[in-house]
Amino acid sequence: MSTHEAYRKVSSPYGFSMFDVEATAGLERASRAAQEIVRSHGFERIMPATIDFPDTFSENSHAEMFSLKDNSGERLALRNDITAQVIKGYVRQIERRAEQQLRKFYYAAPVYKDIRKNYPMPREIYQIGCEVIGEKADAELASLIRISKQILSEVFQLTSATQVTDVALRNTFVALAGNDYIDAERRRDAPHLAQILERSMKVPAADAGKFAVWLFYASESQKIPAAAAALPAEARQQLDQSAKIAGEMIAALQKSGVDAYWQPLTEPRSSYYSGLFFETYVPGFTEPMARGGVYNHLVKRYADIEAGACGFALDVLKF
Repeated sequence: MSTHEAYRKVSSPYGFSMFDVEATAGLERASRAAQEIVRSHGFERIMPATIDFPDTFSENSHAEMFSLKDNSGERLALRNDITAQVIKGYVRQIERRAEQQLRKFYYAAPVYKDIRKNYPMPREIYQIGCEVIGEKADAELASLIRISKQILSEVFQLTSATQVTDVALRNTFVALAGNDYIDAERRRDAPHLAQILERSMKVPAADAGKFAVWLFYASESQKIPAAAAALPAEARQQLDQSAKIAGEMIAALQKSGVDAYWQPLTEPRSSYYSGLFFETYVPGFTEPMARGGVYNHLVKRYADIEAGACGFALDVLKF
């Protein structure tokens, strides 16, 4: 038997773990404590299917999707995101629950992401998530951010900082500079963004570099730089609007003890965001521990229903 065969015989595939007794107990303790918190805020548990149709997850990257076929040849997929599944469930029961204008769901389940093997990240990720759907649901986003902070603080004893971004500003930059901007955004390449600002948006070369850094990286100063005056009218107007919307959210969060700041431009983790979205970071982790936002257009994808939606997902650690 080769070394490779021997390894496969006793090991799990890359990114998947068999938890021992202690790790399993730690995961269960953390999950139960987090669930107690979200239930105390009026959320009801649902259990989405592990396997669904690939189109359910089309709003997220197909490159991260584990795909398969059943015995009849129908293409299926392991879930890599639960939000769309929750929305589908809401649509199926809307007629039976028409008297409830706002529904609050939560889930505690793993998602599966076919990330590249050279990334030191798991491919089976246990999450707890909350979704609010219905009339004026997007007004609940600040509450959701506070709940995610409560879980990180009380269950994991972690300090956190939350960046808030308006997807409308990002979409304006994509509309003006196309794939050139997307390439810069994906790499957080401020020099490339500076070239775009100078070439496509007529920002003076002397200002473009510092302005690009301010747009792409968190700054102590949340004040819009003077260089923004050179932006095309639609970009300048959207920058002002995003600053106002994000500023109001951040002020409300800070009053309740959440360390929050405005990040003008960043790549959204999901393509379905339609307004503010957030990422929460904790010391020692490069990836956000919690992420979420507003997705008011997602319900329309499944039914002709006027309903807003917002939510978050938080990775559960084995504490």
